[in-house]
Amino acid sequence: MAELVMVHGIGPEYETEQLLREAWTRTLARTLRDNGHAEAADRIESEVVTADMAYYRHLYQGYAPHGDSDVRLPAPVAATGGEVARDIIDNIRRHASDPDDREEAAEALEELTYEVGPEQGPLEPLRMFVSMMGRLGPIARSGFAALSSTGAFHLGQVAAYLDDEWVREGAIDAVLSRVTPDTKAVLAHSLGTVVAYEALHRLDRPLPLLVTFGSPLGLRSIIRGRLRPQPLRSPAHLKRWVNVADRDDFIVATLKLRKLLPEDDAVLERTRRVSNRDFDPHAATEYLSRWETVEPLAELL
Repeated sequence: MAELVMVHGIGPEYETEQLLREAWTRTLARTLRDNGHAEAADRIESEVVTADMAYYRHLYQGYAPHGDSDVRLPAPVAATGGEVARDIIDNIRRHASDPDDREEAAEALEELTYEVGPEQGPLEPLRMFVSMMGRLGPIARSGFAALSSTGAFHLGQVAAYLDDEWVREGAIDAVLSRVTPDTKAVLAHSLGTVVAYEALHRLDRPLPLLVTFGSPLGLRSIIRGRLRPQPLRSPAHLKRWVNVADRDDFIVATLKLRKLLPEDDAVLERTRRVSNRDFDPHAATEYLSRWETVEPLAELL
């Protein structure tokens, strides 16, 4: 009966449920302590505050590559992965803090327009997207697409969630099975923000707080015809929604998520902006190191 439910995003298989939960709670406790909330930090470290990770990465086992050049994605999933990759490059073009990064991404999009065609089939364009992403500064520094198979698998996790109903329902169930009447907050990162969004729309009881960070909820490839429900709006039983974003986080589609919701939606607050470390601005623990992310939890926990 967890008071805090955490929802992870894309990543490698070796990051187990236990490893993720320990890393998140350890960072959360440190941030609380560093900002004058030692008592709350003690309660998390001593597990007085119960925390659980809604884990669903095992659902991607069938898509995991067996080698550096192995891409084990069905054609529809690979095609969706390519759409997501294009949106990510466009994110860098639109709001990276470094003008050189923005120019580099614009040139990449122009190059891809000429080189990627439907006659190649879905796997070859995806490999091309991953190769191109690996050359872009913000992504290369993070190591997100260091290997073609790794980059394709990470993109494939987003695409498989959208295209594979078994994966989607399994991930949603991982969240709903952990959210109980005792749950005070859901904390979601990356693809986990999409999973949490869809899962919480099925919740039939009040939830005090949702905190999302590094969210791709504004990606055109996700919200156009794929996100459920549409149009984008706050879950009916959610009382407060805080979104946090780093402008150099290449997964973040928009720094103004609030603008995508109806004008009379009073649940989602204006996005809080943070500056994570340059080598991996998308990392969950980077966001959890920022007081802007953790502050909404302090009074609840």
